[in-house]
Amino acid sequence: MIQAVPLSKQNHRFSGQKWLGKRVGLLGGSFNPPHRGHLHISKTALNTLCLDAVWWLVTPQNPHKDSNILMPYETRFKACQDIVRHPNIMVTNLEHEFQSECTFETIIMLQTYFPKTDFIWISGMDNAKNFHTWNNWRDILAFIPTVHIARPPASSLIQNFPLRMLRSQNHHMISTPEKVSLEPGNTYWVKQRKMLNISSTDIRKSMT
Repeated sequence: MIQAVPLSKQNHRFSGQKWLGKRVGLLGGSFNPPHRGHLHISKTALNTLCLDAVWWLVTPQNPHKDSNILMPYETRFKACQDIVRHPNIMVTNLEHEFQSECTFETIIMLQTYFPKTDFIWISGMDNAKNFHTWNNWRDILAFIPTVHIARPPASSLIQNFPLRMLRSQNHHMISTPEKVSLEPGNTYWVKQRKMLNISSTDIRKSMT
């Protein structure tokens, strides 16, 4: 069992009591750089799943990304703060403070610090497609529900994803706001009519 210690003063907004019984979406990533697509996914999850908040977890080092192309952590964190202008989307340095090396470790830490908060992991299609390559991916699903913001046509796009074919999960396709269960074992696929065609990779290329 990980022993929870008081978070730094910088993270006073994340006291456990404040988030007692709240429904919180987690959007993790390198945000290299952050863009409108991240905001779109956050707002979609926030509204469609009737969440109280979405936390951005800015990772110091994504194990699936080349460290040579990562901007400094402080630069990425500040860029996230600059782009977010929504009262229920919060930029956090929790993953940096936890010093976790993968998503599963972060989830364990969050559930230790916030045992009475209902979390759900948020991702777009790229991460949903490659979810089975993540460290401890089945363990992640056993600890936390997930939601993936699907591009249209969603059904044909995701049908061959290893995650979508995992029978141990309860898969739900949703398109209208609904206060869904945030129990582990549930994977939600949010169908959309429109997606923003933007990525951090494309932005970086345009800057070179």
